[in-house]
Amino acid sequence: MPNFSYKAVNEQGKEITGVIEASDAVTAQRMLESQNLMPMDVRAGGAVASTDGRKPAAMSASSGKRKKISARDVIDFTRQLTTLLKAGVPILSALETLSGQAVNPNFGDILIKVAEDIASGEDFSAALGKHPKVFNDLYTNSVKAGEIGGVLDTVLTRIADVLKRDSEILRKVKGALRYPLMVVIGMGIAFAVLITLVVPTFADIFEQVGLELPLPTVILMVFANTILDYWWALILGIGSLIFGFTMFLKNEKGRRMWDGWILRIPIFGPLLLKTAMTRFTSMFEVLSRAGLPILQIFQVISRTMGNVVLAEALAKASEGIERGREVAVSLADTGLFPPLVVKMISVGEASGALDDMLANIAEYYEEEVSNSVEGLTSLIEPILTLGMGGMVLMLMLAIFLPMWDMMQMAQQ
Repeated sequence: MPNFSYKAVNEQGKEITGVIEASDAVTAQRMLESQNLMPMDVRAGGAVASTDGRKPAAMSASSGKRKKISARDVIDFTRQLTTLLKAGVPILSALETLSGQAVNPNFGDILIKVAEDIASGEDFSAALGKHPKVFNDLYTNSVKAGEIGGVLDTVLTRIADVLKRDSEILRKVKGALRYPLMVVIGMGIAFAVLITLVVPTFADIFEQVGLELPLPTVILMVFANTILDYWWALILGIGSLIFGFTMFLKNEKGRRMWDGWILRIPIFGPLLLKTAMTRFTSMFEVLSRAGLPILQIFQVISRTMGNVVLAEALAKASEGIERGREVAVSLADTGLFPPLVVKMISVGEASGALDDMLANIAEYYEEEVSNSVEGLTSLIEPILTLGMGGMVLMLMLAIFLPMWDMMQMAQQ
């Protein structure tokens, strides 16, 4: 295999050089990244190897496919950008380097556009905001907070942690749902066969011999006939509900109602609140250490909460702080912040160690979120199992009760 000379930045932000053996430049980059090194330049035979990503991009273009940008792409970019910024690399140079090294050519193109917007005079957060499908509101608003506080690298580290935690939650939920979902699909196919082929046969036989269908079979037949006769209305109704719900969430009053209601849902509500508290205390700590006034901190954090009701609660707390009240008291007056958060912030204010206390709260809620997710995933399978058991029981009653009645009739 050929050798590649490289220039990279380690976790401490120091620039190092060396030689690595790999099959190609992209593999060399990945090997360096696996060693917690951020490659800046990879060369083979005295010429720049394909670190600019154009070779992979050309391959993608030739296949006519655009690879979807994953959460992993954004997480890796965020961590790499943090490393470069801590090493003192200007953001434009960092974006140009990362766009060239992006494994996903589509993501590399977006980073190039972001760099072009910054070069034309836009803020980093505003440039990211032009790509909402890749960088959501939480991401762009958090970056805005880092720009305001002059702690962009620290905020990016927190963003990467948040994205990784959200990705882990989604992965665990998908893992818990995979097997039950396969069973549900199988049950759905069996159910469709039964209601379209088996049950109508029983109904015809019973009608010919003059016997009355059992109640479970009648219910199943009514359900089957409704679906078969009015499938178009069912599709139209589901489409209308989805459209109406989307419009409801786009309305300011509707979004407020939904965000307030979702916080009160058992199991999911407390999990969302804990996640929000993790973000709130973590960002509060970072911006407070940066020296921003508390009123400005609350104004910035409110845009990262991801919940209108909690954002309005922060605005209400800001009004109390502006009138001279303590932070803990103002948060308690909203009625939405957990007593533990209020109590620990109060202790932090009294002891003059608010920043350290906020770090402790964030760490505690990160652990709580992890435990809640594990508890949630452990509940999903038995709940789905009970649901499937109910479906099986209904099908068995609908099929075997008519058979039992026919056997009884034959014996008479």
